Amino acid sequence: MIKAPDVRDIARMGKAQLGLSLVELMVALALSTTLIFGVFTVYLDSSRTSQVSNALARTQEAARIATDIMARDMRMVGFQGCADPDDVTLNVIADNPPTDDFFETTLRGWEVTDGTWANGTEFDGTAVESNAKVGSDVISVQRGETMGIELVGNMKADNANVQLKGDDVERFAQNDIVMISNCEAADLFRISSQPSSDTWAHGNNVNSTNRLGRAYTEDARIMRFSSSVYFVADTGRDDVQGNDIFALHRQINQLDGTLLPPEEIVEGVENLQIEYGELLATNNVRYRPADQVGSMSSVVALRIGMLVSHSDQVRDDNDTADYALPGETITGASGGGTVTHPEDRRLRRTFVSTVMLRNRD
Repeated sequence: MIKAPDVRDIARMGKAQLGLSLVELMVALALSTTLIFGVFTVYLDSSRTSQVSNALARTQEAARIATDIMARDMRMVGFQGCADPDDVTLNVIADNPPTDDFFETTLRGWEVTDGTWANGTEFDGTAVESNAKVGSDVISVQRGETMGIELVGNMKADNANVQLKGDDVERFAQNDIVMISNCEAADLFRISSQPSSDTWAHGNNVNSTNRLGRAYTEDARIMRFSSSVYFVADTGRDDVQGNDIFALHRQINQLDGTLLPPEEIVEGVENLQIEYGELLATNNVRYRPADQVGSMSSVVALRIGMLVSHSDQVRDDNDTADYALPGETITGASGGGTVTHPEDRRLRRTFVSTVMLRNRD
């Protein structure tokens, strides 16, 4: 049997549900506000940490890509197949060649102090000279690049056409520059005829002579002549604070020997500094900037340093730090140094690597 509620119990229940006092309401609001503020603070800290981590990861990735691309080129400085560049001189018969003395021009470097650093070189008056960042370095590398091409048979004479086969034959056209070598000789010539799938001529209409240094046999190697120059330049883009965004650029020679327009490789490289490891008579290696090297032909290693930044403004304060690179210290704009960086809130890091040149003693 269900018992009816007592009248006194109903009265007590009514008193218990009259509501909250003002003090209780203020305490509840204070606790809620504190909780919400705590959650918001954790969110902001997590977001800032994520931004910094992302900027650092992108900076490291940019440095790795830039270093890998440059190192791959520089390790092969002076490569001309199995012909040792110290013992075998490249015989240049091509008209308007990219080099008259391969041994001397395989590796060159410049300290960019003004807009006329390239006077007397093939970069004089080009986009490389006008765009290269003052206070940074420029390096030029020449080498042979292995192609998927083979000689089909022995040449009957040094002026005979080159008979060949391979997947890369179609990449070449009339007037393109070709390097051919074995372990005892090396030649640089232009293709004088419209190349077919199996024959290249080297007539004296685009060469100083139609005779190579020798009649090559099937053990010879056909290579593309590669000439690249690396430098730092303004991309023409700005970050959110209006500061210039710089990048590592490269300009290369086409197969016909003409310069392509500079191409942007990696964004965020603000400065490039290179020291050249010169082999001394004592067999010690001395690292010096380009303008202090006695002879580039005795350089056996390179010390490459880059100052890399990310375009996002992730720092809490402006960057006034000094950054040490090989042969140069990059200071904040107010630091009074010779070479400076903007004092903004971009994250910056330095990266230094050493590259050994395989074709140098």
